[in-house]
Amino acid sequence: MYNLGDQTYLKQPKFMSLETVTVLAERLKSYCKNAGIDYVQIVFHGGEPLLLSKEYFKTCINLFRETSPEIEFGFTIQTNGVTIDKEWYDLFKANNVGIGISIDGPKKYHDEFRVFHNGKGSYNQVAKAVKLGGDNGLLGILMVMNTGIPTSEFYQELKDLKIGNLNLLLPDGHYDKLPDGFDTARFGDDDYTPYADWLIELFQIWKSDKQRPTIRFFETLIEMIAGEENIGNQAFGKKKNGVVVIETDGGIEVVDSLRACYEGITRNELNIHKNQIEDLFQDNIFEVYYNAHDMVCEKCLNCPVYDFCGGGFLGSRYANHNGFDNPTIYCKDIIRILSFIQNDILDSLPAEVTNRMGVEKLSYEELLQEIEKPALIQIDNEVKQKLISFKQPDIVCT
Repeated sequence: MYNLGDQTYLKQPKFMSLETVTVLAERLKSYCKNAGIDYVQIVFHGGEPLLLSKEYFKTCINLFRETSPEIEFGFTIQTNGVTIDKEWYDLFKANNVGIGISIDGPKKYHDEFRVFHNGKGSYNQVAKAVKLGGDNGLLGILMVMNTGIPTSEFYQELKDLKIGNLNLLLPDGHYDKLPDGFDTARFGDDDYTPYADWLIELFQIWKSDKQRPTIRFFETLIEMIAGEENIGNQAFGKKKNGVVVIETDGGIEVVDSLRACYEGITRNELNIHKNQIEDLFQDNIFEVYYNAHDMVCEKCLNCPVYDFCGGGFLGSRYANHNGFDNPTIYCKDIIRILSFIQNDILDSLPAEVTNRMGVEKLSYEELLQEIEKPALIQIDNEVKQKLISFKQPDIVCT
């Protein structure tokens, strides 16, 4: 999000003061009491949170727990791993904080994107932190998909680093700023699904490994296809998107990855120093985000895999000319990977089981034909207007 145009973060403090954390703890206590909530996950994110001191984190954690002893807190931290060492691991283990490290694949690829101010790559430090974390409470690894990495090389990296849990993300982007993995000349062609093609190759390698790590992207889809309930996240399924961001100045905002859409989209006048957390429900962009898997375009409403996809991540549906009134840019990729995994599961079952289930294989080509048919379900006009309301005016340069 810091590299896709939004510069509003430059106008706020680099670090959150303990005064602001104290106010947040009080606001959170009030919100949870009123809403009947007894579990909250707090993620220390950034930027890079480990630029702060160990004492800062201990104070923050104690503030939340002492202010609201009736709430069960799940603390996690997402770090680039550059400065993490045994002392950091010991601190987080002692305070029951889950640790996630971001890495961008093998050294050649990671060092292309994650560099220090002197231009040198950070892979060696990050890999050292990952290896150290194996016995010290490392919760998992976060990677953004890079279709330029051969899948065999990518998977070997997971094995070499002994990664046990991987959260794999589709890159941020939208119709006016496609991720690098897309060829703009081919984007939209029915036979062009670069992310699905890469994922299918990776899935086949992963499935054949008896000692495979957890890859949540695949396991989430498998659980949904298998019919498990209450499964999903910001990118898949029909669950509400219950993520709120508290900025360093106390601003109360929608998830910050939506900043990839355009400058200032997440900004509002809300702040925990003068507002309640629940005031965010009056924010237009938060309303659409919170209900993003219900507030989808008409094509999604009529798609056979809508219940699995949920329209995809809200940010990837954006276009300047009509806001969020679009399928995700990954629509065809998602249809292809979903159909592949469902068919793979059916192929692994005895014929009498699949007959009894009454489930048939999915055809990617037939699914595409279905979503191009005249809509049987009409989009609610009020929902459509809310989706479109975020469009940006055309800018003509003279």
